[in-house]
Amino acid sequence: MAGRGGVGIAAAEFIRLAWMVLALACAAASGTGPAAAADAGPLVLTGPADGETVNPHLRYRLDPGWTLSVADFVGPAAVEMMPLPGPRPDFGYTNAKVWLRLDVVNATDGLDEWRLFMPVSFLQRLAIYRIGSDGAVATLFDIDEESPFSARPVDYPHIVAPFLLAPGERATLLVSYYSLGAARHPVLIDTPESFASRAGVSTAKNYAFYGMMLVMTALAAVALVILRQAVFAAYAAYTSCIFLYIAHADGMAFQYLWPDFPAFNSMAATVTGSGLMVFGGVFAMSFLQTRRHHPIMHRVLLGVVLSVLALDVVLWSIDPKLLNRLLVYMILVSVLSFLAAGLVAARTRFREVRFYLFAWLASLIPASLFTARFAFGIEAAFITPYDAIRLGLIFDALMMGLAIFDRYNHLRQTAMEETLAHAQRNLALGQRLALLEESYAEVSTQARQREESVKDTVHDLRQPMHALRLSLRQIFAGGNKTTDVGQIESALGYMERLVADRLADRPGGATSAAGARSAPGGGAMVPPDSAPPPASEAATGTEPGLHGVLKGVVDMFAPEAAEKGLDLRLVLAAPDAPAAAYPLMRVAANLVSNAIKYTRQGRVVVGLRRGASGYFVEVHDTGPGLAGDAFERALLRNQRLERDVDAAEGSGLGLAVVKEVADANGWRLSACAGRRTGASLRLDLS
Repeated sequence: MAGRGGVGIAAAEFIRLAWMVLALACAAASGTGPAAAADAGPLVLTGPADGETVNPHLRYRLDPGWTLSVADFVGPAAVEMMPLPGPRPDFGYTNAKVWLRLDVVNATDGLDEWRLFMPVSFLQRLAIYRIGSDGAVATLFDIDEESPFSARPVDYPHIVAPFLLAPGERATLLVSYYSLGAARHPVLIDTPESFASRAGVSTAKNYAFYGMMLVMTALAAVALVILRQAVFAAYAAYTSCIFLYIAHADGMAFQYLWPDFPAFNSMAATVTGSGLMVFGGVFAMSFLQTRRHHPIMHRVLLGVVLSVLALDVVLWSIDPKLLNRLLVYMILVSVLSFLAAGLVAARTRFREVRFYLFAWLASLIPASLFTARFAFGIEAAFITPYDAIRLGLIFDALMMGLAIFDRYNHLRQTAMEETLAHAQRNLALGQRLALLEESYAEVSTQARQREESVKDTVHDLRQPMHALRLSLRQIFAGGNKTTDVGQIESALGYMERLVADRLADRPGGATSAAGARSAPGGGAMVPPDSAPPPASEAATGTEPGLHGVLKGVVDMFAPEAAEKGLDLRLVLAAPDAPAAAYPLMRVAANLVSNAIKYTRQGRVVVGLRRGASGYFVEVHDTGPGLAGDAFERALLRNQRLERDVDAAEGSGLGLAVVKEVADANGWRLSACAGRRTGASLRLDLS
């Protein structure tokens, strides 16, 4: 599996994935052209102002030498400032101090309390000043990398600076800051009421996220103690890093976890982000067992983990700004690598790794948006990066947890184990189905020698067998414990009789091994020269009538119809009457099977009605229709309509078998005239 061919396929998949990510980032981005915005004058406050409202009124100045002070921006000799170079404050990974100026005028009648709000949790240097119309300067906010959380004027995880501005008053707000990360920090103006509303929504969203992450981490810890699997330790460490990373981005970590350690907080994003990539790689290697199954991908993942650690060790003290910038790129590289490893594993073990793939596919979207924003300045218009990260990481952690428990659920029995009686019933039906599978294989082997007759039998068995598997799968999965066993018995009886009739026709059929078998669960599989009656006949001692046959067919195909999203109905508009149950079931089963096969959406209706000449069985669907010349061609053996070749698999035997059985019993098959949509076939039993 680790040969050159496998590596080439993995590399191709990785390259395609990278192009898809780049296209996604470009498609999700809004316009971010470099053209400078025109000076729009002072911001007239009539209420809260969001970033899109504030940005046109902002002016900026970069201070590479950190020589300017607030006094340089006051009075007639104030330094010149320029409009923003783009639609929002974004100065990349600059080492300069950034100065922003916002002139404001209070145009309200009664509001004099305001909040300058920056949705960022921490900056290495940040000062906010209010310059009155008389040139008086008031400091609203002033922190550096040594300021604890308690130094903030408002006890809130993001930057909030309260200020006073009376109705009709004009003032200037001056912001200076420096960041080890990207200098991309929006400015908003709130009233006390709008800020309280914003804070309430943000807090509720944060605590919902934290609660989910803590629950998943706790479950992983419990599973680690119980199952003693290393993958649970990697998963717990990964979810813990997710929790700490988002808590730091939200400012909640600085507010509650390490409020007196601003120096650590200034690099917490580096620590937690690196932990995400490192433990994500450890989880990938542990869960996928790459050392044993995919040694080349194991070396790739190990290289990603070691690269992240090497960047941290080399650049932590030398150039932390460069470290943060490189880690932004490494996030996308890591996610693509983890996803590529999953794709390689899925080629041979998809069922084992399917939740793992879903997890990293979900992570690819926020990772792409995050890299697009902080590395290339491309802003997503429909969702904020941190909201996307929250949603993606929640889904990512959930899918990874499901992936682990999906693999190791066979080690422990679930608390909701089925009752002993239900297990016995499933065992009996499973054994019976196994016998039918063997008989079906035996009939299929004879098909090469029996030509058209045996083809009819194989065709008649295929769709009921598929429907039966769906029913049993629902029972075995525990999803439908109330399934009527009589319905299963009806389908089993029909197929057992069909198989037994075929085995009886072959040489030595009366002494075949299949004839000596008996079906579990009370339904005996009699020798081939004595076909078993349907389940309803076995239960009552009489052959079922029209109602019983049609109900059995509808029950048999109900799971297949439900799987396609079709509405399968039985309409009995005539009283019950005796019928040749076995040939009628063959005819009805083929008609219903064809209707479901070629109907993409809508419904299939099986009806019984009585006319002047006798009883009629009708099957109506909302498929492509079947009348006239198309109906006549469909009756020919081994003939399929060109329009149906790509619509569904088939052998061209269904309606031919129906016509032969109908002719043999004196029935007449026809297509109902006047249908505007779908097909309607009628079986005249008179």
